[in-house]
Amino acid sequence: MRFLVLNLRRSLSDRGFLFFSIALPVFLYIIFGATQSYGDQQLFDGNVNAFVMISMAWYAGAVGAVGSAGDTVGELNSGWNRQLALTPVRTSQLALARIIGLLVHAALPVAAVYIAGAIGGAKMPPGEWLASAVLCVLMSVPFGIYGIAWAKLLRSPSAVSIAGSSVVVLAFAGNVFTALPESFLSFARFTPAYGPAALARYPLAEGMQIISTEPYSLSDPLSYAVMNTLAWTLLFVLVVVVLGRKDKARA
Repeated sequence: MRFLVLNLRRSLSDRGFLFFSIALPVFLYIIFGATQSYGDQQLFDGNVNAFVMISMAWYAGAVGAVGSAGDTVGELNSGWNRQLALTPVRTSQLALARIIGLLVHAALPVAAVYIAGAIGGAKMPPGEWLASAVLCVLMSVPFGIYGIAWAKLLRSPSAVSIAGSSVVVLAFAGNVFTALPESFLSFARFTPAYGPAALARYPLAEGMQIISTEPYSLSDPLSYAVMNTLAWTLLFVLVVVVLGRKDKARA
């Protein structure tokens, strides 16, 4: 518990990145959700405003999760991992502490966007508020692993900035920010952001994807999002494992 508290305190010390991961998604929600006339349109049990809120909350969680990888850079460059190996703390305890830190990094931005949504007119049943918020946090975990992969690959402070910036591109490609043409959606279904974002929105949207061409929406099976998320998560984990073994080999 002492290590967990110290790790959380250290991981939350980067106030600049925390501000960026919270302020930008809230701003995007206000621009594309709260202030738009279409936000009040009915969408299943809620409204379009809530759909936009969930999308921006997932993005916020993903960026926050990537930010948790900043600790990995310092640990790799300072030899902190080797120092921890001399302590009684077990590997499973270290992994648990990092996972909890990652979830906290994701949960704070998600909570900020949901508070903005509650104020800005997002509407859906209480159960969908809770389920989508939890899924936004959980579906950020693959991008926390993605951030760790970048940190292990570059081993420099710029790794987190590059990973965080790339999430924006992946979110656009995954039909998270703006509606894509239906022809482009065939490609979007294979991008890393498509599955996690679709799962986060599933309690409200039930697999619906908004597109920019007629009929302006279509429904994807739940299996698409599940398979996409599992495949990319396994790939990110594999990359982290391979890079970790190379790091141990150099040591």
